[in-house]
Amino acid sequence: MLKFIGCMMQLIISPGKGWVDVAAVGESPQQLATSGFYPLLGITACSAFLPRIYDNNLTLPVLIESAVVTFVSYFIAYFLASALMSATIGKVSTDNPGDKKINTFILYNLSILALITLIRNCLPMELSLVQFMPLFVLVIMWAGRQYLNIAEGNIPSFLLLCALFILLPPYLVGYIFKLLMPI
Repeated sequence: MLKFIGCMMQLIISPGKGWVDVAAVGESPQQLATSGFYPLLGITACSAFLPRIYDNNLTLPVLIESAVVTFVSYFIAYFLASALMSATIGKVSTDNPGDKKINTFILYNLSILALITLIRNCLPMELSLVQFMPLFVLVIMWAGRQYLNIAEGNIPSFLLLCALFILLPPYLVGYIFKLLMPI
């Protein structure tokens, strides 16, 4: 877990060097998921209860719903992004980076999005800076272009794929679940 947190912090502080560190560590996506991503999702889901400190109008069923939707949104987004990126990465990459690198790339980017959600849940008010933080994840994705061997001419297409397949799904799945929930 410490390697996962260290690499994630390095990606936030210096995205280019962070991807070099991720490549050097070389952990399998399954190990990253079990030792870092899933526990982070659990902590992020539990943070959905923190707004109750600031807002007495939030009921327990609403907080439980929010926690479940948070966890499930990121969980589904990982598998959806993995399938979609694996199917399309060959169109923008000079050589197929393989499922290990693709899934590692997705896990770290979704982890940073989950960290942003955790921060948002801890704050007593909506801050513009926090609302725009997911756009910084695009910078981290852009820095990961060398990690995935993306051809220079395909960088805009790669970023579009990343935005559609990694950045958007957690929010879209969460929105759909909130529409379907009776509370």
